[in-house]
Amino acid sequence: MSFANPVFFLLLILIPILIYLYLKKSSINSLQISLAESNLGLTNIIDKISFHIPFIFRILCLCIIITALARPQFGQSFSTNKNLGLDIILAVDTSQSMSALDLKINDQAVDRLTVVKKILSEFILKRSNDRLGLIVFGDEAYTQCPITRDYGALLDLVNYIDIGIAGKSTAIGSAIALAVKRLKDLKAKSKVLILMTDGQNTSGSISPITASKLAKEYQIKIYTIGIGQDGEVPFIVDTPFGKKAINQSVTIDEETLIEIAESTSGKYYRAESTEELKAIYSEIDKLEKTEVEVREYTNYKDIYEYFLWIAFSIFLFEITLSNTILKRV
Repeated sequence: MSFANPVFFLLLILIPILIYLYLKKSSINSLQISLAESNLGLTNIIDKISFHIPFIFRILCLCIIITALARPQFGQSFSTNKNLGLDIILAVDTSQSMSALDLKINDQAVDRLTVVKKILSEFILKRSNDRLGLIVFGDEAYTQCPITRDYGALLDLVNYIDIGIAGKSTAIGSAIALAVKRLKDLKAKSKVLILMTDGQNTSGSISPITASKLAKEYQIKIYTIGIGQDGEVPFIVDTPFGKKAINQSVTIDEETLIEIAESTSGKYYRAESTEELKAIYSEIDKLEKTEVEVREYTNYKDIYEYFLWIAFSIFLFEITLSNTILKRV
């Protein structure tokens, strides 16, 4: 509830003045006689209290009238968001090289994809007004989750990602082209692709540079992240003596990833540890925050007439008491 003319509350300063004048006048001895037989047995204390009841009602009536003059209003408010937010596609490399055990969680060696899924889930939970989509790529690129604000469903689909789900090779160009297809016709404040890979483009029918030019044409910003270390890294492989960790050589095509990012006004990051990858996503989270402008509306309805009816009822009640059981002689 609010008041359209709160300045009228200044009239409340009259209340202590009226009380002072009343008490001063009431200091003169007076006699009160009730004409109701049921009051003949009242004590002196009750008689003294009842003597002031009409004045109390008048003061209460005056307070309510002043409140009515201030125009009390009851409002129902609602708000709308002006900005559309961001549309972000998360592209995850699920090729065989993502099974390398060169990253750690809680000092325990785990494969690269496990770390990516953990950091990715934390990033998703930090978003609020944006729509997110998920692409996985290997031999080809596939849409794991279309653009959505249903973060719960997206998190479930992130958990389903596994090594080799899209093939063993790495089609970076196909992943970018698919992201462009999903983003190009959307009306968002900003369109972003976050591409995570640990290798080179070894598959697909479109080159990463050609696909990035297409992204630039549609004003899609690309953040590229190179995951893991170069050189000899451990992999779990099957041997005649069971599963063993054997070092294999891997290489990240940083030059291409840098060119992709810079050509679309994005940025390239290198994550050789879990902590670095987490810091990268924290930085992207800050860079790509949505500033939502909220417009608030309120519909007000005047309710001062109810206060006037209450004041009128109290006034009639006081007049009735003053001329019946509290009649003064």
